[in-house]
Amino acid sequence: MKLNGQHKFKKLTGALTLLALLTLLTSCGLPSGNQKPDDSKVRDGIKLLVTSFERGHTKLINWNDAKVKAQINRPIPSGFATEAGWNIKWPNYSQGELPYVVIPWAVIGQYPTKYALDGSFYDGGKIVPAAVGLQIAKIQQANFQNGDEFFAATVRQRFSSKDPTWLIYTSVPYLPVTDNAYGFAHITNGVWKIMDFGTATVGCGLVPQAVQSEFGFTCPSN
Repeated sequence: MKLNGQHKFKKLTGALTLLALLTLLTSCGLPSGNQKPDDSKVRDGIKLLVTSFERGHTKLINWNDAKVKAQINRPIPSGFATEAGWNIKWPNYSQGELPYVVIPWAVIGQYPTKYALDGSFYDGGKIVPAAVGLQIAKIQQANFQNGDEFFAATVRQRFSSKDPTWLIYTSVPYLPVTDNAYGFAHITNGVWKIMDFGTATVGCGLVPQAVQSEFGFTCPSN
Protein backbone atom coordinates (compact mmCIF):
# COMPACT_ATOMS: atom_id res chain seq x y z
CA MET A 1 0.00 0.00 0.00
CA LYS A 2 2.86 2.35 0.76
CA LEU A 3 4.44 1.84 -2.67
CA ASN A 4 1.09 2.38 -4.36
CA GLY A 5 0.61 5.60 -2.43
CA GLN A 6 4.04 6.87 -3.44
CA HIS A 7 3.28 6.03 -7.07
CA LYS A 8 0.01 7.99 -6.98
CA PHE A 9 1.77 10.93 -5.31
CA LYS A 10 4.45 11.01 -8.00
CA LYS A 11 1.85 10.90 -10.79
CA LEU A 12 -0.09 13.75 -9.16
CA THR A 13 3.07 15.80 -8.66
CA GLY A 14 4.08 15.24 -12.28
CA ALA A 15 0.66 16.29 -13.56
CA LEU A 16 0.68 19.43 -11.44
CA THR A 17 4.18 20.30 -12.62
CA LEU A 18 3.13 19.92 -16.28
CA LEU A 19 0.02 22.02 -15.67
CA ALA A 20 2.10 24.71 -14.00
CA LEU A 21 4.55 24.70 -16.90
CA LEU A 22 1.79 25.03 -19.49
CA THR A 23 0.21 27.85 -17.49
CA LEU A 24 3.55 29.65 -17.30
CA LEU A 25 4.22 29.31 -21.01
CA THR A 26 0.73 30.56 -21.88
CA SER A 27 1.07 33.54 -19.57
CA CYS A 28 4.36 34.41 -21.28
CA GLY A 29 2.41 34.94 -24.48
CA LEU A 30 3.70 32.28 -26.85
CA PRO A 31 2.48 33.34 -30.31
CA SER A 32 -0.37 31.33 -31.77
CA GLY A 33 -0.88 31.12 -35.52
CA ASN A 34 -3.46 33.88 -35.36
CA GLN A 35 -1.34 36.42 -33.49
CA LYS A 36 0.85 39.13 -34.98
CA PRO A 37 4.32 37.71 -35.61
CA ASP A 38 7.25 39.21 -33.79
CA ASP A 39 8.66 42.25 -35.60
CA SER A 40 12.06 40.59 -35.88
CA LYS A 41 10.49 37.69 -37.81
CA VAL A 42 8.64 40.14 -40.03
CA ARG A 43 11.82 42.07 -40.83
CA ASP A 44 13.77 38.88 -41.52
CA GLY A 45 10.93 37.64 -43.74
CA ILE A 46 10.87 40.85 -45.80
CA LYS A 47 14.66 40.75 -46.21
CA LEU A 48 14.44 37.13 -47.42
CA LEU A 49 11.71 37.96 -49.95
CA VAL A 50 13.54 41.01 -51.31
CA THR A 51 16.89 39.21 -51.54
CA SER A 52 15.34 36.18 -53.27
CA PHE A 53 13.42 38.39 -55.70
CA GLU A 54 16.44 40.49 -56.62
CA ARG A 55 18.37 37.37 -57.59
CA GLY A 56 15.90 36.18 -60.19
CA HIS A 57 13.64 39.05 -61.27
CA THR A 58 15.82 42.11 -61.68
CA LYS A 59 13.64 43.65 -64.41
CA LEU A 60 10.60 43.70 -62.09
CA ILE A 61 12.20 45.48 -59.13
CA ASN A 62 10.25 48.64 -58.34
CA TRP A 63 11.71 49.63 -54.97
CA ASN A 64 14.86 51.21 -53.61
CA ASP A 65 16.94 48.96 -51.35
CA ALA A 66 18.13 51.73 -49.04
CA LYS A 67 14.60 53.10 -48.61
CA VAL A 68 13.13 49.65 -47.93
CA LYS A 69 15.86 48.93 -45.37
CA ALA A 70 15.01 52.16 -43.55
CA GLN A 71 11.27 51.48 -43.91
CA ILE A 72 11.35 48.09 -42.20
CA ASN A 73 13.57 49.38 -39.40
CA ARG A 74 10.76 51.69 -38.38
CA PRO A 75 7.73 50.36 -36.41
CA ILE A 76 5.93 47.68 -38.44
CA PRO A 77 2.16 48.04 -39.04
CA SER A 78 0.00 45.39 -37.36
CA GLY A 79 -1.06 43.49 -40.48
CA PHE A 80 -3.51 40.62 -40.76
CA ALA A 81 -3.63 36.93 -41.66
CA THR A 82 -4.55 35.76 -45.14
CA GLU A 83 -4.31 32.33 -46.70
CA ALA A 84 -1.10 33.35 -48.48
CA GLY A 85 0.66 34.72 -45.40
CA TRP A 86 0.89 37.64 -43.00
CA ASN A 87 -0.27 40.70 -44.95
CA ILE A 88 1.22 44.08 -44.00
CA LYS A 89 0.11 47.37 -45.57
CA TRP A 90 1.80 50.68 -44.93
CA PRO A 91 -0.80 53.49 -44.75
CA ASN A 92 1.91 56.02 -45.59
CA TYR A 93 4.88 55.23 -47.78
CA SER A 94 7.15 57.20 -50.08
CA GLN A 95 8.33 56.43 -53.59
CA GLY A 96 10.81 53.57 -53.51
CA GLU A 97 9.27 52.00 -50.40
CA LEU A 98 6.95 48.99 -50.23
CA PRO A 99 3.21 49.71 -50.13
CA TYR A 100 2.54 46.19 -48.86
CA VAL A 101 4.12 42.78 -48.44
CA VAL A 102 2.80 39.27 -47.81
CA ILE A 103 5.16 37.09 -45.77
CA PRO A 104 4.72 33.32 -46.31
CA TRP A 105 3.62 31.33 -43.28
CA ALA A 106 6.50 28.90 -43.73
CA VAL A 107 8.95 31.80 -43.45
CA ILE A 108 7.31 33.17 -40.31
CA GLY A 109 7.08 29.71 -38.74
CA GLN A 110 3.44 29.83 -37.67
CA TYR A 111 0.15 28.81 -39.27
CA PRO A 112 -3.25 30.41 -38.59
CA THR A 113 -6.60 28.77 -37.96
CA LYS A 114 -8.44 31.93 -39.00
CA TYR A 115 -7.57 34.05 -42.01
CA ALA A 116 -9.03 36.25 -44.72
CA LEU A 117 -9.39 34.70 -48.18
CA ASP A 118 -7.14 35.77 -51.01
CA GLY A 119 -8.92 36.07 -54.33
CA SER A 120 -12.40 35.83 -52.87
CA PHE A 121 -13.81 36.98 -56.20
CA TYR A 122 -14.96 33.41 -56.94
CA ASP A 123 -16.84 30.82 -54.95
CA GLY A 124 -18.16 27.32 -55.46
CA GLY A 125 -16.45 24.01 -56.03
CA LYS A 126 -14.85 21.76 -53.43
CA ILE A 127 -11.68 21.98 -51.34
CA VAL A 128 -8.54 20.59 -52.98
CA PRO A 129 -6.53 18.10 -50.85
CA ALA A 130 -3.14 19.33 -49.68
CA ALA A 131 -1.22 16.83 -51.84
CA VAL A 132 -2.92 18.06 -55.01
CA GLY A 133 -2.53 21.67 -53.94
CA LEU A 134 1.21 21.13 -53.54
CA GLN A 135 1.42 19.69 -57.06
CA ILE A 136 -0.34 22.72 -58.53
CA ALA A 137 1.88 25.11 -56.55
CA LYS A 138 5.03 23.43 -57.86
CA ILE A 139 3.76 23.47 -61.47
CA GLN A 140 2.86 27.15 -61.08
CA GLN A 141 6.28 27.87 -59.60
CA ALA A 142 8.11 26.12 -62.44
CA ASN A 143 6.09 27.62 -65.28
CA PHE A 144 5.20 31.13 -64.13
CA GLN A 145 7.57 32.07 -61.29
CA ASN A 146 10.95 31.32 -62.81
CA GLY A 147 11.30 28.53 -60.25
CA ASP A 148 11.17 31.01 -57.35
CA GLU A 149 9.18 29.67 -54.39
CA PHE A 150 9.21 33.13 -52.80
CA PHE A 151 7.60 34.92 -55.75
CA ALA A 152 3.94 34.12 -55.03
CA ALA A 153 1.60 31.88 -53.07
CA THR A 154 -0.79 29.49 -54.83
CA VAL A 155 -4.01 29.59 -52.84
CA ARG A 156 -7.81 29.41 -53.05
CA GLN A 157 -7.65 26.08 -54.88
CA ARG A 158 -11.06 24.58 -55.61
CA PHE A 159 -12.15 21.48 -57.53
CA SER A 160 -15.03 21.99 -59.92
CA SER A 161 -18.21 20.25 -58.75
CA LYS A 162 -19.35 20.08 -62.38
CA ASP A 163 -16.17 18.35 -63.58
CA PRO A 164 -13.58 17.39 -60.91
CA THR A 165 -10.87 17.00 -63.55
CA TRP A 166 -10.70 20.80 -63.45
CA LEU A 167 -9.65 23.08 -60.62
CA ILE A 168 -9.18 26.82 -60.14
CA TYR A 169 -6.55 28.60 -58.07
CA THR A 170 -5.26 32.08 -57.25
CA SER A 171 -1.66 33.31 -57.34
CA VAL A 172 -0.81 36.01 -54.76
CA PRO A 173 2.58 37.77 -55.20
CA TYR A 174 4.43 38.28 -51.93
CA LEU A 175 5.88 41.60 -53.09
CA PRO A 176 4.02 44.43 -54.92
CA VAL A 177 5.31 43.65 -58.41
CA THR A 178 2.13 42.42 -60.13
CA ASP A 179 -1.56 41.87 -59.45
CA ASN A 180 -3.19 38.73 -58.12
CA ALA A 181 -3.99 36.32 -60.95
CA TYR A 182 -5.88 33.07 -61.33
CA GLY A 183 -5.57 29.93 -63.36
CA PHE A 184 -7.29 26.70 -64.36
CA ALA A 185 -5.61 23.31 -64.17
CA HIS A 186 -6.80 20.05 -65.75
CA ILE A 187 -5.82 16.44 -65.05
CA THR A 188 -5.40 13.90 -67.86
CA ASN A 189 -4.09 10.36 -67.30
CA GLY A 190 -3.19 11.28 -63.74
CA VAL A 191 -1.10 14.31 -64.71
CA TRP A 192 -2.07 17.88 -63.80
CA LYS A 193 -1.40 20.66 -66.29
CA ILE A 194 -2.11 24.38 -65.99
CA MET A 195 -4.24 25.19 -69.01
CA ASP A 196 -4.40 28.97 -68.66
CA PHE A 197 -3.32 31.67 -66.23
CA GLY A 198 -3.80 35.44 -66.05
CA THR A 199 -5.97 38.25 -64.73
CA ALA A 200 -8.94 38.28 -67.13
CA THR A 201 -10.78 36.02 -69.62
CA VAL A 202 -8.68 33.13 -68.30
CA GLY A 203 -9.52 29.75 -69.80
CA CYS A 204 -11.78 31.08 -72.52
CA GLY A 205 -11.90 28.51 -75.32
CA LEU A 206 -10.14 25.96 -73.10
CA VAL A 207 -12.20 25.49 -69.94
CA PRO A 208 -15.74 24.04 -70.19
CA GLN A 209 -18.40 26.71 -69.89
CA ALA A 210 -20.05 24.88 -67.01
CA VAL A 211 -16.81 25.04 -65.02
CA GLN A 212 -16.33 28.73 -65.80
CA SER A 213 -19.92 29.50 -64.77
CA GLU A 214 -19.60 27.55 -61.53
CA PHE A 215 -16.91 29.96 -60.37
CA GLY A 216 -18.74 33.03 -61.65
CA PHE A 217 -16.79 33.65 -64.87
CA THR A 218 -18.01 34.27 -68.40
CA CYS A 219 -16.18 34.63 -71.69
CA PRO A 220 -16.77 37.20 -74.44
CA SER A 221 -19.11 35.98 -77.16
CA ASN A 222 -17.65 35.60 -80.64
